[in-house]
Amino acid sequence: MSEQLSERECNILAATVKDYIRTALPVASNRVKNVYNFALSTATIRNTMATLEQSGYLTHPHTSAGKIPTDKGYRAYVNKLMVVEDLDTEITVEVQRNLDQLSGDLDKLLQIIAHIIARLCGGVGITITPVSNRACLRSIRLVFISDRRMLFVLELDDGKIHTVGAEGEQTVAESQLVVLEEIMNERLCGLTLEEIQATVGSRLGGTLADDLGITTFILNHSNELFPKQVPGELHFYGLQQVLTSPEFFDQNNVIALLSLVENERRLRNLLLDSGSEDQMAVTIGGEHRDERLATFATISRGFYYGDSLGTMALVAPKRINYPQVFAVLEFISNSVSELVDSD
Repeated sequence: MSEQLSERECNILAATVKDYIRTALPVASNRVKNVYNFALSTATIRNTMATLEQSGYLTHPHTSAGKIPTDKGYRAYVNKLMVVEDLDTEITVEVQRNLDQLSGDLDKLLQIIAHIIARLCGGVGITITPVSNRACLRSIRLVFISDRRMLFVLELDDGKIHTVGAEGEQTVAESQLVVLEEIMNERLCGLTLEEIQATVGSRLGGTLADDLGITTFILNHSNELFPKQVPGELHFYGLQQVLTSPEFFDQNNVIALLSLVENERRLRNLLLDSGSEDQMAVTIGGEHRDERLATFATISRGFYYGDSLGTMALVAPKRINYPQVFAVLEFISNSVSELVDSD
């Protein structure tokens, strides 16, 4: 927070944010007093709320209405005022049971995690398959498409398949492609993608790959062919559920959310921009680079599956129960790590 709030201001701001999250209705001073048992007069609470509005933490939708939080108010609440409590035992037992049943199947595990996040948090639950910085090339296959076009099919040691189409400047016969495939498997397999990027020129130098211009093509497109991190698969769930929220009475919010989840690259970049790694990251309203997301919050948490880092997240209206989301993501992250450690 840019300025220091008094204890009274903190308490009234926290009560206002919590009540608006629960009801989606502007919060009046008498409600703050009666619901949250403040030993203050209604006039004092009203004056404090007015001060918070002047400072940019609260606003009002129209003249006679109560107050609602601004992005700055939500940010103060998330950073300083909210209290994150442990999940109810009944919930943790149910979640743990679901995770245990799927511990050996990463793809299904991440699908069920997206379901759990959406159901417990009230937004769109998202997971991205863990990726390793040390992924090694297990095999490479070259598929002939035409005399100038081929498809690189890379299998990594974690089972992921990475495919890239290529168009060369020289013609390549299908029989030559077989020889190229043998050379590349012999000289590149067993190396990490980072190692391949750094040494592919010298490893393929003086071979048929050089003669046909394939080495030059690979060097020019090494980031695409051998990325240091292969994007993990993305799962999401909860779109239909979240569209029942009051925020989606506004058709513009519906369009914004649908356009986000229908564009996997944009959704992935949204989470990567948050820089969550293995910590909690929150982006609220206007903090998003995309102004179409001004009414949304993104909460993400990295998690380790062995030595690979994945991402779980929630995209929801910014009027979301932040303490509940934090508790859910933290519990799932720790549970997944424990699953792997116990195998």
